[in-house]
Amino acid sequence: MYRVLKGIGAITTCFVSFSSFGQADINNVTTGKILDAARSVYEDEQHAGLQAAIFSGGKIQGTLNLGYADLEHFVEVTDETRFEVASLNKTFTGLALLMLAEQGQINLDDAVQKLVPEFPQKPEGVITPRLLAGGLGGIRHYQENERTPEYYATHYEDVISSLDVFKDDPLVTVPGSSELYSSYGYVLLAAAIQRASGEQYQDYIQNSVLDSLALANTGFVDVRVPMNNRSRQYSFSDPYTRELHDELRVLPTMDHSAITGGGNMYSTAIDLATFGGIFTGPGYLSSSLIDEIYQPHYTAEGEPTQFSDGWVTFGISQTPGFLFFGGSYPGTTAFLTVYPDYDLAIAIVTNTWGPSGSNWTLPMLTTLGEILMH
Repeated sequence: MYRVLKGIGAITTCFVSFSSFGQADINNVTTGKILDAARSVYEDEQHAGLQAAIFSGGKIQGTLNLGYADLEHFVEVTDETRFEVASLNKTFTGLALLMLAEQGQINLDDAVQKLVPEFPQKPEGVITPRLLAGGLGGIRHYQENERTPEYYATHYEDVISSLDVFKDDPLVTVPGSSELYSSYGYVLLAAAIQRASGEQYQDYIQNSVLDSLALANTGFVDVRVPMNNRSRQYSFSDPYTRELHDELRVLPTMDHSAITGGGNMYSTAIDLATFGGIFTGPGYLSSSLIDEIYQPHYTAEGEPTQFSDGWVTFGISQTPGFLFFGGSYPGTTAFLTVYPDYDLAIAIVTNTWGPSGSNWTLPMLTTLGEILMH
């Protein structure tokens, strides 16, 4: 049934415009090839719906809307369809942290307990906001079999209360000793941001980032509350066992409030690409803040990490150089990459885990590099 729906009703809206801006020009041909690459993901992965957007020269240069936000009710994807973006929440958290540090409201090298005494001191060592932002805090990621139906049925009103999920667990590594990706580490950062700003974490992100950039279709998911233009989620994989099915399935509603700060936002491709555009160079952000994001963090032994303030930085030394981050869980994959030399940000979001889940994202980076170099 799903393949029939795709064949007779998929939306293939594509808007392309031209602007000459930045160190390298993004023209009609390049824009079209980028959107064609996103279309190939949609087709190859049998997605229910997908959005893509390209930001350059201070504005959106092209968009792509494909398929359905809701297959059963024939609700087509539009520019305003809101997709969950999973771990891309971390890029907003990382930016908020650096903004507060720049304003002198938070010291990146203080023990995190100075702001969040609810998080116990750990015998393994001192955890600081800087270490957390670089994936060096030693805090665990998900435990095996942790994400059960009961886990996803629990709602946390506040990032302080969600610390209960992991605060009493021992650290996995000595803080600063080695890099370890952790969504819970970013929950603790969100708690520090809440205390330093004097606002609820979600309110600080809304007031200081989303409103100032006019990102009207971006915010925090509350599955209990009706939301305009919300996309349903679909997957070929079981959300708990990751078993691969032969047919697409509708996913149950899953509450991700336990990882607010690390993975509980919604957005659109247009909003994400617009947000990504502020990282192409100074302007909205200061030169020093931009420089901080493009630098790796370092272990206590001086080894550079690949995780910096909500981004991965392995692409900075490549040609063309780029910042990248993605978000993923069953039913959601969000992709955001920034090419500073091209004054370019590209966002792709989808409401489906296809047969390969989110594994299309790294090949997409290769494809985009080839498009820009040719």
